[in-house]
Amino acid sequence: MVRASITLVETSSQGHIALVFDANFHITDSTGKIVASTSDDVDASVAKIGGANKDRIITVAFSQDGSLFATCNNEKTVTIYNTADWTAVRSLIIAKRATAITFDPSGAYLLIADKFGEVHRTPTALSADEVASKPELLLGHVSIVCDVKMSYGSPSYVLTCDRDEKLRVSKYPNAYNIQSFGLGHTEFVTTIATAQFAPNNAVTGSGDGTLRLWDISSGQLVQTVDLQELLEPYYTDGRVLMGVSNFEDRNAATQRYGVLRVRSIEGQRMFVAAVERFPVVVVLSFGEGPALANVRVVDVARPVADVAVLGDRIVAAYAPPSGETDSDDLAVVLEPTNGDLATDVTLSAALNALSTQQIEAAAPAPSIYVWGNKMYMDPPKDDED
Repeated sequence: MVRASITLVETSSQGHIALVFDANFHITDSTGKIVASTSDDVDASVAKIGGANKDRIITVAFSQDGSLFATCNNEKTVTIYNTADWTAVRSLIIAKRATAITFDPSGAYLLIADKFGEVHRTPTALSADEVASKPELLLGHVSIVCDVKMSYGSPSYVLTCDRDEKLRVSKYPNAYNIQSFGLGHTEFVTTIATAQFAPNNAVTGSGDGTLRLWDISSGQLVQTVDLQELLEPYYTDGRVLMGVSNFEDRNAATQRYGVLRVRSIEGQRMFVAAVERFPVVVVLSFGEGPALANVRVVDVARPVADVAVLGDRIVAAYAPPSGETDSDDLAVVLEPTNGDLATDVTLSAALNALSTQQIEAAAPAPSIYVWGNKMYMDPPKDDED
């Protein structure tokens, strides 16, 4: 038996860390102590979160003020929690499987992107006499929407990206008014990051192995950072191995640099990215111009599954171990030290001491290049198990 890995990590402005493992999640404080959990395998002093998911959680989000936390699972159940006492304030079943969720700036609405190319919004709370209605359609793409984020500042925009290489910037809440398109990626766009220190810019990551900086008002591509130039040595010296091409990871036997997640580090005016397969995080400073500068590759022990930012610290969740001799650490936390990034030993140790759940074997995470493939289809029936 092995310990289940963390599949998603999310942080809040109130200092909470959400660690998702399969259908459950822990909430810790900024020291790594569990304060609430859906799991039964925690101390009696830990708040037990009700309304727990019964299937794998695929996306989570905190509101900007940290007062709300939302999850959506593989059975299309959305649950919104009040982080003051971790009670479920709303639960609903959506019509289509979600890919990403985010709260609007006020926290009054939750935006839900789905695999059918649509983004809906739903109120985060209902009054006693208010009847729940279907989520309101905000906008649509012609392919899978991979991520959704809100801009900072005024006017307010909702940013979406899709499998057809596009970034779309729409006015909010009247998202039928399109402000701009960001065109330039050559593969599916997986992730968007916006920042308070750069209210008119966004950074996207893609399966084409690039990070791109955009002017969101005009849709102009400001800068492209090619990750192959930075990361190819990891293939050359064997620190990253090419996969075996099969249905689950077609065309895997190639060098690929797919970006899983980009986040902003507000206090440092930086962005951080996680790249599929790679035991690194990529850190970029945001400077005048605007421009991404001082690009650094920071080595960690294992490939990273997800990354989040807690104040000035980077929380990187590890992908499942690939062999019996690999460490079963769940995560690593990096903090700025003397102009560099070093391991926050105390918080890293606290997170790695947490129990998740015992499973027979750690299954490899499905590659983003499976659903990112425009010829994507469901697995053959013989392979479903």
